[in-house]
Amino acid sequence: MMNNENGRSMVEMLGVLAIIGVLSVAGIAGYTMAMNKYKSNEILNLASQAVILAQTYNAGEGITGSTTNTQLGLTVTAPVTSLSVAPGSNGKYAVTVTTSADEACGMAAENAGTLYTITCS
Repeated sequence: MMNNENGRSMVEMLGVLAIIGVLSVAGIAGYTMAMNKYKSNEILNLASQAVILAQTYNAGEGITGSTTNTQLGLTVTAPVTSLSVAPGSNGKYAVTVTTSADEACGMAAENAGTLYTITCS
């Protein structure tokens, strides 16, 4: 007598679940990295805008103190709460960013241009 069984074995199902798990972890890691890069680019964009506005804010006299985003009329977007620009050393501007996205702000600080430096708080 032949025993004819239909369906999948437990080992096959566990293999499929393991593959799905690995793909899910890779997808979540990729999404997190992409979001951090997006936030970093947002911070860099705002910092660049702030420096350009600060250069023209007091064009005749130059910046003598710290200039905030409200003085510049700059609307900050998530993930930045506020930022300020002050004259820095070596002709660079010091941009201080207040944000909850610490990792993204660190990435932005590493990729800051030659015109400014970014400090995260």
